[in-house]
Amino acid sequence: MTYEELKKEMKKYPDTMNNMERMKLYAAGMEVDRIPFSLAGNDSYASVYGYTQKEYRESLDLQFDVANRAKEDFCGSGMFASTSLNLRGVGEALGSKAVYPDNDFDHLTDFILKDYSQLDQLVFDPETNPFLQKKIRTAKEILNRQGGKGMVITGGAGPMTTATSIRDANDFMRDLVKDPENAKRLLDFSVDCTLKWIRYNKEQFDSIAVSLADPATSTNLLSPKLYQKFSKPATHKLLQGIKEITGSIPGIHICGRSKRLWPDLIDLGFPSFSVDNCEDLSELKETVGNHMKISGNVPPVSVLKNGTIDDVIASVIDCLKKGSDNPMGFSLAIGCQVPIGTPRENLEAYIYAARRYGRGAKKGHLCRGLYEEGLV
Repeated sequence: MTYEELKKEMKKYPDTMNNMERMKLYAAGMEVDRIPFSLAGNDSYASVYGYTQKEYRESLDLQFDVANRAKEDFCGSGMFASTSLNLRGVGEALGSKAVYPDNDFDHLTDFILKDYSQLDQLVFDPETNPFLQKKIRTAKEILNRQGGKGMVITGGAGPMTTATSIRDANDFMRDLVKDPENAKRLLDFSVDCTLKWIRYNKEQFDSIAVSLADPATSTNLLSPKLYQKFSKPATHKLLQGIKEITGSIPGIHICGRSKRLWPDLIDLGFPSFSVDNCEDLSELKETVGNHMKISGNVPPVSVLKNGTIDDVIASVIDCLKKGSDNPMGFSLAIGCQVPIGTPRENLEAYIYAARRYGRGAKKGHLCRGLYEEGLV
């Protein structure tokens, strides 16, 4: 399909509900216009509108511009206030060195914890830390521009990932075997920092939602045995703390291989799980489908960024066929973060396929669009 053909076809399948209406009705077991989906964070859309990441990071006006345009063009959620620590925020707040490229996502290049004798001297104080206070000020400014109303998205990373923002991942992975007591100390400290941040946000704002991702807990890096010994108890502590603060447990995204951990995710009580594209949605549904909502998992690089329009459509159809009848619900999503430079036409192809083949979505049932198009 050419881009011109795609634009014409898209007009045949408009949304007939807004995001809030759709999510409420879908959660209640009602049929909705099309499958709920997520696509990209507003930072990923910056390149679509000709902005670099540096330009996007440094201008709140530009962030509002991108958010508003993406809401219109890509069914985005619009501008929202976020104080999320993401994957690296705890480490950066403590002194790990962060690099912010002109046109790429940020990353850490040096880690504050060289030796465990330093651990007791590390101080994570949301009230005085400049990095953390900037997040609070920015969120308040966003809320002020929006009339003082709105929810703040906060949270960050799971314990393993937070630990690897404080101490080099290679060193920390060795610690799990050679220095397990100190590794546990660091995990406990990581959980305490994240909970301190969430609690501080709860005190600062009327309403908060928490998001979590934990790529370092993937079995690409961690054996199931080490996961159960280290990551699982630390995650349990984190989730119980979040529930105490907010009243609920958030869902989670894990990059990389996670299949051997799925029973543990059920045991921990996660209500939803976003899976990487390296795992199979059918297998995920069979294992966790009666316990949690699932989402996924169009490949972000090989398909969404580097594939054709037809590749994107085919991948969306595959995800819908495998996951849309999940008993606890399903939302279409990308397997991981949308890469900078993803073509606009592929983003639109994703939306088109969700609207056409995902129409008539109902929790626990394959989308009606799949039947009407003769695909199942």
